[in-house]
Amino acid sequence: MRSTEALPARRHSNCERQERIITEALAERWLDPERQQALRLVAMVGLGTLPLAIEIWSSLERRGPLADHLNEAFAAVRSELIR
Repeated sequence: MRSTEALPARRHSNCERQERIITEALAERWLDPERQQALRLVAMVGLGTLPLAIEIWSSLERRGPLADHLNEAFAAVRSELIR
């Protein structure tokens, strides 16, 4: 039971760690401190988009490069944001 309760906490901690690592990498590329919040948002969206692209790719029996599905997922995010 305790391992089941610990799983969501561990998953949340892992997501936060991944978000921080990605945000730091983006901040090294774009040095403007005023962009920190925007770069963090990009990291969060990226972390949410990747599992969806993997799910679609897997449902298609892994046909074609995963990168193609990831690009399509990001294009969908971009499209919805500019609506």
